Amino acid sequence: MKSKRTSRAENESAQGALLVEVALPVPLPDTFTYRYVLPSDPPPQDRPAPDPPSSRSSAESASPSAARSAQRAPRRGDLVAVPFGRRREVIGLVVGAQPVSPATTEVNGFPLRDVRRLLPAVYRLNGERRRLARWMADYYALPLGEVVPLFHPPAPGTRRGKSRHRATVFPTNDPTPIELTAAQREAVSTAGEHLQGERFGSVLVHGVTGSGKTEVFLQVIEQALERGRSAIYLLPEIALTPQTLARITARFGDRAATMHSGLSAGQRCHVHEAAARGEVRVVVGPRSALFAPVVDLGVIVVDEEHESSYKQDEKPRYHARHTALVRGRENRAVVLLGSATPDLESFDNGQRGRFSLVTLPDRMGGPLPTVETVDLRGGGAQDGFSQRLIEHIGETLAADRQVILFYNRRGFARVLQCQACGEALMCPSCDIGLTYHLRPRRLLCHYCGFTRPVPESCPACNEATSETTTSDTSASGRATSDDAVFLPAGGGTEKVELSLAAYFPDVSMLRLDHDTTRRRGSHERILGEFAAGQAQILVGTQMVAKGHHFPAVGLVGVLAADDGLTLPDFRASERSFQLLTQVAGRAGRTSPGTVVFQTYQPEHPVILAAARHDFHSFVTTELECRRELGYPPYRRLIRVGLGGRRLGATEAAAAALATAVRDVLQQPDRDILGPAPGVFPRLHDRYRFQLLIKGSISRREKQWLAECARALRSAERGLDVVIDVDPLSVY
Repeated sequence: MKSKRTSRAENESAQGALLVEVALPVPLPDTFTYRYVLPSDPPPQDRPAPDPPSSRSSAESASPSAARSAQRAPRRGDLVAVPFGRRREVIGLVVGAQPVSPATTEVNGFPLRDVRRLLPAVYRLNGERRRLARWMADYYALPLGEVVPLFHPPAPGTRRGKSRHRATVFPTNDPTPIELTAAQREAVSTAGEHLQGERFGSVLVHGVTGSGKTEVFLQVIEQALERGRSAIYLLPEIALTPQTLARITARFGDRAATMHSGLSAGQRCHVHEAAARGEVRVVVGPRSALFAPVVDLGVIVVDEEHESSYKQDEKPRYHARHTALVRGRENRAVVLLGSATPDLESFDNGQRGRFSLVTLPDRMGGPLPTVETVDLRGGGAQDGFSQRLIEHIGETLAADRQVILFYNRRGFARVLQCQACGEALMCPSCDIGLTYHLRPRRLLCHYCGFTRPVPESCPACNEATSETTTSDTSASGRATSDDAVFLPAGGGTEKVELSLAAYFPDVSMLRLDHDTTRRRGSHERILGEFAAGQAQILVGTQMVAKGHHFPAVGLVGVLAADDGLTLPDFRASERSFQLLTQVAGRAGRTSPGTVVFQTYQPEHPVILAAARHDFHSFVTTELECRRELGYPPYRRLIRVGLGGRRLGATEAAAAALATAVRDVLQQPDRDILGPAPGVFPRLHDRYRFQLLIKGSISRREKQWLAECARALRSAERGLDVVIDVDPLSVY
């Protein structure tokens, strides 16, 4: 029971005002002070009648006291809308508040601005989410305010409108839990022990493709729900969400909901508020779903935990897997990491006992698919297809089964080259060739988004083309006129689709890549049509490789199995092995299947290991290489990237930073590499340099590094300085 003194103090503050300290999403380490005036409660007879439910926003109806949310005093963890600079409203986090006279108009000589809105309590960052935000700010060397947008939907309080989108019905939803294998029971039991003891635990479920990892996750979630706890189920891509959500909702009904950027602001607000009220107990989605305000979180699933899309490539550059482990610790929850090809850091943690490692060695639908490697050396492919792959496609279609073809390039041709001078058409803002697209016909930079029509003459040598030359292109990618100036070089999924139509003109096909999935719901539509058997062939980029379950797929063809092996990055071999293994796993899920690897390097160790489904031989070799070179998991890594419009100034800033870092951070157990130009020296019309720090650094040293970055940005206008903790790429 509150004391009279406390009640009186609260009443006095309710009649006055508060000075509110707010952390804002700006690249400044300071908090900002605003005034919040608390109006007196009107007499009961003067209080306005509540709005009817149909006209009230979902945020206002979020809790019994929500209608009076404007009357309550803001406290630590609340979200407020405040003016900042020329912006009318910015959402910030309250980190402190103290009473002040309503007549106070300035602090330390600076005029006070008033808080515009106090958001309803469903948007408050409670203790564990507030601690998670603080940890992220410290670990990733950011101001607290810059991580706050992760914890609330855009435009919080927006009403959910009526959706015109019709949900796709996937045909493989079974609401009944299946009987588990011994290995699956071990995984469920290991996780269940942590739930029963209400203690944090991390379990790495390493299972071959099709081994039943999802069923393990669902049964652990069921145990959590029976104990009154909630769950978050993370997926690496939005494309995976509809099929997985269909399976989860078949099991848990309307207790489950999805949260991702493909939803409208109103839909995301609705799920956020329902989770905060405890109405939604299982939230499914990509990395942003990790921050959902579920009640009494008991389980976090990180499915396909090896995927690079769990790492955000813009501020805040957090990794959802690492952050999930911290949130699990704060909630005494169990974190389940699942993959057929675990990230090497995760696998090393499992071997060292930091994670509980459970292996699912057998596929539930039968044996793993047979992999056939086709050597392309000596001109073994026509229009990107070997004769052997064409034969396999024909046999698979004749058996009334489906085909997936994987090529990790978009567009029709990687570049257009001038026949006269040999120059390729380049992006004016990046040191990258422009990709040629047929539908719509244009040249596009896949890095900065620059687009232009195909020119009538070569910009380098002014050689002109005829009017009909480049407008007509055959399915093979060759211009139809001998007078063509530009010839397509390389290929992409668009070319694969057209070339395949020449071989199989009566076969229905779908394409899944960035170009075909721009519209809301397009992922779901394409995957749903393929799952329902409305198309016989699915052509796509890495979107087709990630966790999909299509029982009718009998063949997977990989057109360029060695495509990523030559990237100048220490993770290139790991990524290539993971991608090949994952896409191969889409074949033969319920009956024998076949995989064809087309490659110019059939003897490469990564190709050989992937063809044998031999994770352990690959990981043994790769970890030894990492140990010798001092890369993760044996040493931490921080990348400091600099980008600016002026080459000389950017290079000088990089050199000055490198000198300061060596003076302050150089130690026997650390290596400072660089500065060096980026592998792509210019992107988005900005010259790029980078510095690598190998070895762990403390929180205080990260803060010093962040201060250096701010000083450089202040000294050189337009200079970007990025601190990327635990980067997944160094190019």
